[in-house]
Amino acid sequence: MADKVAHIMRDIKSLKIQGARRVADAAAKAMALAAKKSTAKTTDSFIEEMERTANKLVSLRLTEPMVRNTMKYFMARLEKGRSVKEMKLIASDAIKQYDKEFTDSFMRITRYGSDLIWDGQTVLTHCHSTTVNSILMHAHKKKKVHVICTETRPKLQGHLTAKQLSDAGVDVTMVIDSAVRYMMKDVDMVIVGSDSITADGSLYNKIGTSMVATIAHDRRVPFYSATQLYKFDPISKWGRMTEIEMRPTNEVLAKRMEGVKVLNPAFDITEPEYIRAYITEAGIVPPQEIGHVAEKYAKI
Repeated sequence: MADKVAHIMRDIKSLKIQGARRVADAAAKAMALAAKKSTAKTTDSFIEEMERTANKLVSLRLTEPMVRNTMKYFMARLEKGRSVKEMKLIASDAIKQYDKEFTDSFMRITRYGSDLIWDGQTVLTHCHSTTVNSILMHAHKKKKVHVICTETRPKLQGHLTAKQLSDAGVDVTMVIDSAVRYMMKDVDMVIVGSDSITADGSLYNKIGTSMVATIAHDRRVPFYSATQLYKFDPISKWGRMTEIEMRPTNEVLAKRMEGVKVLNPAFDITEPEYIRAYITEAGIVPPQEIGHVAEKYAKI
C-alpha cells in the first residue's frame, strides 16, 4: 500500500498525472490509501501521519490550491473521528463522497460551458484540461464545433488535447503556440482550464495562457476559463500570491548549450480584465465575483 502512495506521488511530480482536477483526485486517493495502510495506534499519531502525507502531496504542486483545498477537505473530516478505526472508516467514506461531489460539479461545468458554444463556432484552447475537453466533446454531440488547440511547449500537452478531441470525432486543428495571433482572426471564443484562481479574479494557468488572453482581448474575442471552485486559492485574500513553479531546464533544452541560461516557468497570470467569465459549477461567474462565490459555494 505504501508503494501505491509513493507511486502516485512520483506520477504527480513527474507530470504523468497532470491537470489540476486529476492531480487533486489522485491526491485524494493517496490520502485514502495512506489512511487505510496506517499502523498508528493512537488518534494523535494517526492525525500526525495524515498531516505529513497531506503536506508532502501539497508540496508536489505548490501552484495548485485544489490539492491544498482537497487536503483540508480530508483533514476536517478525519478530525471528527474518536478512534483510529473510526478515522479509517471516515477516510473511506470521504473518498466516496469526494468522488460524488466532484463528479457532480464536473458535469455541471460541462453543461454550462457547452451551452455557451453556438452551432458552427470555432473555439481555441491552450494546454490540456479535462474539463475543457469535456465541454467541447459535449458541445460536439449537438452542434458543429471546430477546435484550435496549441501544442503547448515544452511538454506538448496540446497533443493529448488534440488526440482526445479527434478520437471523440471533434474537428480539431493543432498549431504552434506562437501562431495564436495569426489564428485568432478565425476564433469565436477561447476556453482554457485553470490551475488556480485568486480573490481578485486573476487566473493562474499553463504558461502562455496570458499571451492567449491578451491576443483574444485585442481581437475582441471572449476569453473564458472553466474551473471548479475548489481551485480558488484562499491565501490570495490576504494578498499572498500563488507561487510560480519553475520546471527543470532540460524540458526546454535536452542538451545544455554553453553560455545559455534557461528559464522554464510552468504557469503565468492572466489578470481579470482579460477574462470574460469563469465557467463554474455555480454558473457563469464574472472574475470580480469569483472569490465571493467560491467562499459561499465551496465553503473554502
